[in-house]
Amino acid sequence: MDDKKMRLGISKIVTIVLVIVIIIIALIGGILGFHLLTNQTSKTTQSSNVPISTTPVVIGALQGNDPDMSAWGFTESQLLPLLKEYDPNIKTQDFSTATLVIQGLESGTIQIGIISTDSIIVAISRGAPLVIIATYRITPAVRDLVVKASTPISNLYQLNNTDDAEPSPGILPTITDEYLEYKYNLHFNFEYVGSFQGQIAALISGKATFANVNPFDAYKLIQNGTLKVVYSFSLKWPAYSVVTTRSFLREHPDAVKAVLMALFKANEIYEANVNNQTINFLANYYGRIIGSDGAVALFRNYTYSTNGAINVTALQLLIDTYRQIGVITNSTLTVNDTYNSEFVQTIS
Repeated sequence: MDDKKMRLGISKIVTIVLVIVIIIIALIGGILGFHLLTNQTSKTTQSSNVPISTTPVVIGALQGNDPDMSAWGFTESQLLPLLKEYDPNIKTQDFSTATLVIQGLESGTIQIGIISTDSIIVAISRGAPLVIIATYRITPAVRDLVVKASTPISNLYQLNNTDDAEPSPGILPTITDEYLEYKYNLHFNFEYVGSFQGQIAALISGKATFANVNPFDAYKLIQNGTLKVVYSFSLKWPAYSVVTTRSFLREHPDAVKAVLMALFKANEIYEANVNNQTINFLANYYGRIIGSDGAVALFRNYTYSTNGAINVTALQLLIDTYRQIGVITNSTLTVNDTYNSEFVQTIS
């Protein structure tokens, strides 16, 4: 009888212990489950693209059908829904010249611009209330001096005192030729022909001896032997930057942040070239200008910023260079007057 009671007592203790163990396991399981669920929910929230801003904003840029702005062409054609995840009221508008973009910024018809860095700096030096807020294309502008392939000219110095076909005064090809005049003690006779097409027509007809062109604009003509390069050079500052007015930056910082984050993400996708997505796009979109072979070269030669870091040293060099040739005459302009690093880093 005592043994039986003892066995029953032990059985009850074992049962109680098992119940307690089961309860503890259930409690631990519930806590872990809640923790995992909380973490999963948190991660989902963090990765979802909640709009950073809902402010109406128009991004005005140089036309994406120019290979010089290949990432912008890619973004406009492939990634507009991505931009709208950061601000559903983002719109885009293309312009044929940097001057028109600057006019749009000053009038308020657009709020953010993507144009050549030198155009922005020159406008600021002349009183435009603009400010660089990020770098767009890191790779500097590259320029080729081309002549008709049948001419005997083969170097820069043979272009001295010859006719130079350029689209118009005050733009990058003309300014860089003025710099070459200054640096190498040369003289060019400028003939303004209105456009790249006008430059080519002037060369083919013999109206002009040479022209300053973007290598990829003339890619096919160089490859097929219509034109030849006699001098090639690159500048020392990022080709394109993102710009806004000081008032829009001050009044709508969230909208500026949204646009920059969207542009950086778009550039990241462009640069990743997953499954040759970018190169295939370039071949199709710019094929009439560069052909399929040129698409690989275009992708490899131009790098677009995924963080917008502003190279202050390069901006200072731009200012110094343009002062040397008289494009910038404002003697009080400093590099600090030209950029704002609220949303990006500065480098030197």
